[in-house]
Parts: sequence; structure tokens; C-alpha cells
Amino acid sequence: MKQLDEQVQQINELFLNGHVKESYELAKVLLVDNKFTEHEAYLTIQQHVSLLEANGYANMPVPSAEKVKQSVERTDGSYPERDVLAAYIGSEDEEQFGKVVDELLAGSVEAQANAYYTMAEYFALAKEQDKALVQYAEAIKLQPNKALYWGAFAQFLSRNEGSPYLALRLIEEAIHLDSMNPRWYYIQGNIFLQLVAATKNLSYLPALEEAWEKAKKRCSNKQVSLKVDIAKSNDVLSQWKKQLL
Repeated sequence: MKQLDEQVQQINELFLNGHVKESYELAKVLLVDNKFTEHEAYLTIQQHVSLLEANGYANMPVPSAEKVKQSVERTDGSYPERDVLAAYIGSEDEEQFGKVVDELLAGSVEAQANAYYTMAEYFALAKEQDKALVQYAEAIKLQPNKALYWGAFAQFLSRNEGSPYLALRLIEEAIHLDSMNPRWYYIQGNIFLQLVAATKNLSYLPALEEAWEKAKKRCSNKQVSLKVDIAKSNDVLSQWKKQLL
């Protein structure tokens, strides 16, 4: 029984610290253990797994062992993969935009994934959230080793009050694939803040603060905008904690 208690605690701690994939997998293993069916936490763990599977955890694309060159964020926060959309925003030439997207869709797997990412970002700007969700998911399916697509999807959910449980799983994969990108840790912290606000569970606070600290440490001197965002977020959190604690 003590071992089962420890496993339940581990499932909880893993999730609270952003290791949500491992938390989910350990919970699934525990549920098929006959000794666990009589445990007082059985229903809670069952509900935990059900919640995560309702957020797509059972059907996530799996990155391969192949090493992929990850996208580097520019000082203005942009990525090369977004240049097609940036050109359209500048010109508002819908015909040219459609033509370039079609060319990408007819290209390599990498080009196709870039096309779906581009359309996702386009629909996100157009506030067509359901369409954006589909396009982000397609980009990840085509190129699951590309951190940008996982991270952008997580950021979209975080900005649009989407499921924080799905967003946590997505950003965890982005961090796993590209652990030196400060953007992913900043987004992870934002998701934890969303969870604290939604659940009133202050146990997420240490992981939130750690995520933003990691983001801060990984910022280059030129990433001024991101540094300012992190500082502002920390100020908001400090004020919020004073009111809450």
C-alpha cells in the first residue's frame, strides 16, 4: 500500500511540475494494477486519466529519434517559418498568399508542415479558432520533431483560453525538442498561471516561477522584447500573490 501511495504522489508531483506525459503514462500503468482498484485514490487517478485523454493525450504524435535543426527565434520574436504570413500581412495580396501556400503544400513534408503552420497562424489572426486548431495539429503530425509547431500550438491555446491541460502537454514536447529556447519556458509559465487562476491550486506556483526563471536565463542580450514580457509577467505575479497569500 505504501508503494501505491508513493506512486499516486509521484503522478501528482510530475503533473504539477510540467512532466505531464510521464504523469499520464504512470497513471495508466497504475490503473491496470489489480492491487490499486481498492485504493482511496483510484477514482481520482481514473478521472485524471480521463481528463487528459479528453485532451488528446492518447493520440499525440510521437517525435522520432531523428535530430532536426530547430528554428531560432529572431530578436523581434518572429520565426522564418512565419515569413509567408508576414509578407501577406504587409501586402494583403490574397492571391499571392494562396499561391505560395499551395506551392508549399505541393512540396516536401517540411514544406507541407510549414504550410499548415502558416494557415494556422493566419486563422489565429482571423479569430477562426476552430480552423486554427486543425491546422496546428496537422503541422505537428507532419513534423513532430519540430519544436516550433508544438510551441506555437501551445501559445495559441494559452492566448485564447484553450485547454491548459492540452497546452501543457504541447509545450512540454517543445521544451523536450528544443530546451534552449526561452520562449517555450515563458509559455509554460503562462500556462501554469492559467491553471492557478482556473483551479485555485497554488501548488503550480513553484513550477510557474521556475519556468519563467529558465526563460530569463536563456534569453540572449538581443531578445529585449521577451525579457520585458518576462519582467512584466513576474511583476503581475508578485502583485497577484500579495493579494492571494
